[in-house]
Amino acid sequence: MFKKVLVPTDFSSYAHKMQECLADIPGIEEIVLLNVVDAGNPMNLERKGWSYSSLIDEAETRLKEQADHLAHLMSEKDLVIRPLLKVIVEPMSGADGVNMQRLPPRPGLDMIDGGSVGEAIVKAAAEENASLICMGAQGKGLVEGMLLGSVSSEVLRQGPADLLIIRHKILEAGKEAEYEKFCRDIFSKVIITSDFSEAAGEAISRAKELVGVREILLVHVIAKEKDFDEAATRLNLLREELELAGPGRNITVHVLQGHPAEEILALAKKQDASLIMMGSQGKSWSRQIRVGSTTFDVARRAERPVLVVRSKNG
Repeated sequence: MFKKVLVPTDFSSYAHKMQECLADIPGIEEIVLLNVVDAGNPMNLERKGWSYSSLIDEAETRLKEQADHLAHLMSEKDLVIRPLLKVIVEPMSGADGVNMQRLPPRPGLDMIDGGSVGEAIVKAAAEENASLICMGAQGKGLVEGMLLGSVSSEVLRQGPADLLIIRHKILEAGKEAEYEKFCRDIFSKVIITSDFSEAAGEAISRAKELVGVREILLVHVIAKEKDFDEAATRLNLLREELELAGPGRNITVHVLQGHPAEEILALAKKQDASLIMMGSQGKSWSRQIRVGSTTFDVARRAERPVLVVRSKNG
C-alpha cells in the first residue's frame, strides 16, 4: 500500500522517536530519509561560525546515523533505506562571504534556491513519487500545548502524497523530554471519517487495502437531528463495503451531532483509537489548499496519529 515512504527529519529527539513507528506501516519497500538544511541567510550562518561545507558535513553524518538506526529498527523487513539531503540557499548567497561559496553538485545533495523547509519536503515527495510522507507533528521548536508545528502544517496543506502525522505524548518536559510511544499497533483501531464526498471515498478505498486492522469506527457528523437516518443508512452501506473487503474486522457506525472536529476528537479519545483516518478535501475544498478545514483542524489538535488521504484526482 505504502511502498515508498518519505520521512523528513530535523534530528530532534522527537523525530528520532517517531521513526520507531515506521515498522507498523504495511507494505514498505523503500524509505527515503530526508533532511533539509536551511542555509538561506549566509551572513547569519557565517556569524555563527558555519559554512556550507560544515553544515552539509554535519547533516550527512547525522543522516547516516539515523539511516543506520532505521536499518536496525527495520531489520526484519527487506527494504531500501536511502538518505537524501537538500540545502536551501539564496540564489546570490555566494557573494556574502568567502566561506559560503556554493558547493559543486555531488551525489545525494540537492541545492535549492530559496523557499521554506515545508516547500522543500513537498517538492521532494513529488520528485520521489512517494506514496506516503511520514513525519512528526512537532520539531525543534516544540512547546507544550502546540500540537502541529509550522513545517508539518505546510506539508499538510500542500503535500502531494498521503500524510501520516505521528504524535507522542510528552511524559516529562525538560532538557531531555521523554515520550510515550503512541503508535503502538497504529492500524489496529482506526477511526475513518466521512462526509460522503469524493475525497472521503478515497479514505474508504485506502482502508480496504490496510493490513492489520482489527477494528474500524465509521464516523459522520451531522448538523441537524433530521439528518440522522440518512447518515446512518449511508454509513451502513460503507460498512458493508469494508466488511466484504476485509472479513473479520469489527466495524461499527457512529453518527454524531455537533462541530465535526470536536466530535471526531472526542470520539477518538473516548474510544482510545490508534489512528484517525480522513480524506484531505471536504465539500468546501478550495483548489488552492489541498486540505479541508475539518481535516486541518483534526490534524492540528489530535493527540494521536492522523492519516490524511490525498485524492488521486487532486
